Amino acid sequence: MNTIRNVFRREIKELLPVLHRTYRCVGVFQKNRTARNAERVLRELDAVAPLLAVFQPHVQAPKRPYFDALASRSLGVSDRIVALDIAVGVMHIEFRVARAYAHRESPELKKALAGVRMDGVLVRGIPASPGRAIGEAFVMTGHPRSRAAPAGAILVAVALRPELVLEMRRVAGIVTDTGGALCHAAVVARELNLPCVTGTGDATRRIETGWWLSLDGTTGEVRRL
Repeated sequence: MNTIRNVFRREIKELLPVLHRTYRCVGVFQKNRTARNAERVLRELDAVAPLLAVFQPHVQAPKRPYFDALASRSLGVSDRIVALDIAVGVMHIEFRVARAYAHRESPELKKALAGVRMDGVLVRGIPASPGRAIGEAFVMTGHPRSRAAPAGAILVAVALRPELVLEMRRVAGIVTDTGGALCHAAVVARELNLPCVTGTGDATRRIETGWWLSLDGTTGEVRRL
């Protein structure tokens, strides 16, 4: 885990204040389990999940599903706290917080983790441009609206049209329904050093704008965080 401590120093510096704030809210919730305190914890978990997701590809594979569970709004607050503890612990960063509570994985959390461990891949396609990216999905359907894509987004489109090329510098990665390793999207992505997965078949139908995605242009896999 020295890689995380030494390579991701800026990311860890940004993460630590959010972690401390999150655990303070967790401590308050453990002492007084009101609906209001639970809502505060859930807001903090929603804030810290994407910051931790950056490190997910760099931890041991058996622990990666906990990062997905942390971001899952279908799980209860206690389950997501368990996932937070495991995700933070596996990173081995210099972070200490008093934990006056104990958790165990509930049947719901075990079921969620089992589902992710079985596969966890949302869509698969052709690995058209190597590299990894994490960002919010922006699904482009109908008339091109690339200017509406937020910076750092994962662009999901049926195909990459030539008129969209100048706007590709703002996104973090590209996923398309059609195409192959030599299609227009793949060529542009390689020129811009953007991870790209093409030929998924139905990414625009299976992915919704706003979902957090992990895109691997080396394996051709797209996961939802």
